[in-house]
Amino acid sequence: MIFAKEFAVKTGARFDLVDVTDDVRSVVTASGVVQGSVLVFCPHTTCCVLLGTPSAELAASLSSAMEALAPEGAYYAHDDLTIRTENLVEDEPANAPAHVMNAVMGKVSESVPVAGGDIVIGDDQKILFVELDSSRPRRYLIQVTGE
Repeated sequence: MIFAKEFAVKTGARFDLVDVTDDVRSVVTASGVVQGSVLVFCPHTTCCVLLGTPSAELAASLSSAMEALAPEGAYYAHDDLTIRTENLVEDEPANAPAHVMNAVMGKVSESVPVAGGDIVIGDDQKILFVELDSSRPRRYLIQVTGE
């Protein structure tokens, strides 16, 4: 059995940590899957999905790591629209640091076990959709597989 549902969210700002755990649980329940796994997937290149504890400290840690890896004021060919000709969108934002952070983290999805009809995560763990760029409408897909 495969069951999926897509969700929309408007993120608040860079490093907005959106707790989607309740959405994941509701999709698992609706699927009727008792044993299997659930995938939470982000189709955006400047967002990610991770397991963690939502907090201002986690957001600050992500911000600090991003500043060390991809400083805001640095030059990025991605943001230089005098040379970049590929994958341009209207009102192209200068957001190379968010792309770098996403590439380094490599976290466009999380897969979590389902047992007894519920997700298996630690007591303090939450499934988080993380904005790495700026406030905007986003979406994520939850897909349950199992029996």
